[in-house]
Amino acid sequence: RDPKAHRFLGQIYEAEDNIEKAFGCYKRSVDLNPTQKDLVLKIAELLCNNNITDGRAKYWVERAAKLFPGSPAVYRLKEQLLDCKGEDGWNQLFDLIQAELYARPDDVYINIRLVALYRSNNRLRDAVLHCQEAQKKIPLQSSLEWCSCVVETFEV
Repeated sequence: RDPKAHRFLGQIYEAEDNIEKAFGCYKRSVDLNPTQKDLVLKIAELLCNNNITDGRAKYWVERAAKLFPGSPAVYRLKEQLLDCKGEDGWNQLFDLIQAELYARPDDVYINIRLVALYRSNNRLRDAVLHCQEAQKKIPLQSSLEWCSCVVETFEV
């Protein structure tokens, strides 16, 4: 009946790598006190980081997305879920990255992720075009990761 106790017990189970029991305790804590937004995100991260693909991860990521719209952490969780789907998730992942890029065009990570996605699917022309367009619009050259991504893309 005490959400703090369930949360604490979940932390103990998580520290012991008992993911199922940790999930159960965290879920019970949120059920008892639904205002724990941070715990909803933690549950989503716990499930995604441990490759739980039975639908629970998707549910908790969507729930976290409603509580934290535009959050880079939630975006990464969505991306992680779609990565698990392999070929089936490519189009969904592409759409997710495009939507996130629209919201945060100067985010280096998202630009790199799009170029990497193009390269991994042998869409080299699209990868090069995105590099060129991104260079025109935003000052990404200050990022070593972006510069490395561009060089890698042009070398291919």
